[in-house]
Amino acid sequence: MIATGVSLPSLVALGAAPTSDATTPGTGNGFHTRFADDLAALAASGVAHLRLGFDWSRLQPRAAMGHDLDGQWVEWYSDVITAANAVGIGVWPTLLERTLPQWFDDELGFADAKAAGRHWPRYVEAVADAFGDRVTGWFPIDNPIALAARREAVDAARHGELVHTMIVAWRDAWRVLHGGPPVAGSFGVRTVRPIDHTVPAAEAARREDHLRWRTFLRGLRDGTLVIPGRADRQLADLAGAIDIVGVKIRTDLADDSAIDDESLRRWEERSLAMLHRVAEEGPDRPICVAAYRVSRGSMAENRRDAEVLTEATTRAIGSAANDGVPITSTFFEPGVAASKATQDSAYLDWDRRLTAAGAVWSGSFGGSAT
Repeated sequence: MIATGVSLPSLVALGAAPTSDATTPGTGNGFHTRFADDLAALAASGVAHLRLGFDWSRLQPRAAMGHDLDGQWVEWYSDVITAANAVGIGVWPTLLERTLPQWFDDELGFADAKAAGRHWPRYVEAVADAFGDRVTGWFPIDNPIALAARREAVDAARHGELVHTMIVAWRDAWRVLHGGPPVAGSFGVRTVRPIDHTVPAAEAARREDHLRWRTFLRGLRDGTLVIPGRADRQLADLAGAIDIVGVKIRTDLADDSAIDDESLRRWEERSLAMLHRVAEEGPDRPICVAAYRVSRGSMAENRRDAEVLTEATTRAIGSAANDGVPITSTFFEPGVAASKATQDSAYLDWDRRLTAAGAVWSGSFGGSAT
């Protein structure tokens, strides 16, 4: 049985914290004050698992906190866990998402291996001590390859160093968290295509394909750091440092300009091929699949578009499972709409009603097994 879950990144649920490196603080979608009702609505639709962003910027707004966490935010997250468990939903904290605490960014963040090695494990330990006996599982780092690309998009050498540090950060989180609730990955995968027919475009596509498919997935399988442009090396405790291989898949219509039966068929085929490749490249572990941004290019889809694209994605997940790919859980992102303008692509809309896409997701999976 494949379990139904949803994801709520901290930027969606709470908005960017004033203490983060985000340029514009935000207020989120109202989950901060209405989480009990939101969780009840999610549970009523069949959701068994909630992946929730535990915002580092809020939990540790100052560097001097060390192993301490902000008491008010510990209380709020604890209240969310209590409310979720009361309606049968298990909470999976995501410890690192798109934003960083401003103080950590001021120290160059993960671009400085020493700063990362000093601060990141302490944060993971603090969260594990505060919540480890109450959560269902962990997502230490969300989409680390995308995070590295956003932080260093130009210089290939510095980008490689940043990716290296992110892998070490994963290993360090594993050392803290393993042995308790399961530790899951969240690796963005996609079919990589050159942007044009030039040699540089082909080389860039090969590098991205390697990073997305081999650097983390194969590294976790055999313990080898393989980053384009850098010498291969072994990293202690990396091999097998994961309980659940988690991947994030964004709807991608490639060169298709319209959503029709043929474009949906091709998307379903690509999704199925990606899920098989995840099983081939990664370690021998259960797999969870997160789907997000049901969109075409930069344009938000309408209700029907979101529905049929979700149908194609769920068919691919079901086909992969039938083929023997060990998929045990799924997460739809976002679980509650970030705005009215994008609500058709969410699981629950702005008024907390199940969307057409959410109904497809809920009807395709069920249960609480992971």
